[in-house]
Amino acid sequence: MALFNNNFDMLSRLLSAAEQRQQVISHNIANVNTPHYQRLELRFEDALAEEIQRQRRGHSVGRPAETSIGLTPGLATRADGNNVDIDKEIGQLNKNALLQQTYLQLMGTEIEQMRRAMQGQ
Repeated sequence: MALFNNNFDMLSRLLSAAEQRQQVISHNIANVNTPHYQRLELRFEDALAEEIQRQRRGHSVGRPAETSIGLTPGLATRADGNNVDIDKEIGQLNKNALLQQTYLQLMGTEIEQMRRAMQGQ
């Protein structure tokens, strides 16, 4: 049963990060015409990958990976000081929506497997 809990926990964390990313992308889109606004991004996957690597090596995980929000470096800035590219934001929004849908489907599969295990199927 621990395997189910680990998978379910991981999917819950990924779903939460995707929800937060949706908010950050929406914030970027809302500020596409705000002078001097700088694009924000949510970071989570790299921290999660490090956590998983520590687990695989048998090291203590310590604090679980957390999301962080920061400025996106290296983007071209328009004359008004804004660096949000609406086309890229829409692309990120669509990608994130697909990831959320995938996480939800996987979570549904996990729940179904737990249900079957409890029913002895």
